[in-house]
Amino acid sequence: MTRPPQPPQDEPGEPTAARYGSEPATAGEATRGLFTTRPMLFPNAYTWLLLLSAMDIMLTWVILSHPHGQEVNALANMVIQRFGLEGAIIYKFGLVLFFIVLCEFIGRLRLSSGRGLSRVGIAIAAFPVVWSLWLLLMNR
Repeated sequence: MTRPPQPPQDEPGEPTAARYGSEPATAGEATRGLFTTRPMLFPNAYTWLLLLSAMDIMLTWVILSHPHGQEVNALANMVIQRFGLEGAIIYKFGLVLFFIVLCEFIGRLRLSSGRGLSRVGIAIAAFPVVWSLWLLLMNR
């Protein structure tokens, strides 16, 4: 009796994109066609990213309510000036959605690269939150 070939390993003990690639995981999944769903690769990372992004919007709005508060990101400032809080929310979560799709795409090609990208995204999203909290504490 021969064993079916094992998927290549991305890191020791981890399946690679072969498990998450274009091949259906189950026979039932193959029949759904366009509506095939696969589990997200890094849901915990995305939760942190969403939390930090929401905190960034809230803290930005608090800072902008101060007399000398201003947005330092030129593109975000333009969106806020033109579309207000609603525009800032759509802009921010549009970027988050794009980033999540990018992590999923890259992660399905190479799991460790997608995981690394998601971690970099969390670090980048944490910076303005930490900076805003520091500014608010220093300027009470």
